[in-house]
Amino acid sequence: MTEQLHQEEHLLFQSYFTFALLTELTNANFLKSDYFKAMSFGSPWIKEELENIGIDNQGCALIALYTMLVVPRQLLNSKYSTEYDGIQGFLRTHTQNTATTYKKDIPDIDFLRHVRNSVAHARVEFRPRYVIIFSDSNSKTGEAFKTELPLKHLGEFLQRLQNIHLKHIEHLQKATQL
Repeated sequence: MTEQLHQEEHLLFQSYFTFALLTELTNANFLKSDYFKAMSFGSPWIKEELENIGIDNQGCALIALYTMLVVPRQLLNSKYSTEYDGIQGFLRTHTQNTATTYKKDIPDIDFLRHVRNSVAHARVEFRPRYVIIFSDSNSKTGEAFKTELPLKHLGEFLQRLQNIHLKHIEHLQKATQL
């Protein structure tokens, strides 16, 4: 299948598959494995920090969001508009403490666009165990957006994004088997 993909799709799949590998390493408790214990890193403190923070950490959450929200957005948005509309509704329902001065957000806030921009520009903060905070701003107009997604909903948000990837992969697999 991969031989017949365009460059954009290669980037989409390779970034997603890399994230899927990180997820499976977490599920397999890789950091407790003999293989990991035998590994030597160029800087030993990296291995120590990985053992402290684990694979499933804030940085991995940002990688997941970038992989499944930023990279595919332009490529998949029109093809899976119904699914993205569902994610928009999910964010509208589950975010809290939302504030915006964007004129375009009247009457409806485009949560997905703002969250995507926030992730793309690394304007993401965590209040550990509570919320992930997304901030978007336009320095030219002075407009700003901020919202919080409780961490208890982050998994479902990522799952909804992942479902779009899986649906697209399935579509391409069927198309290349013709």
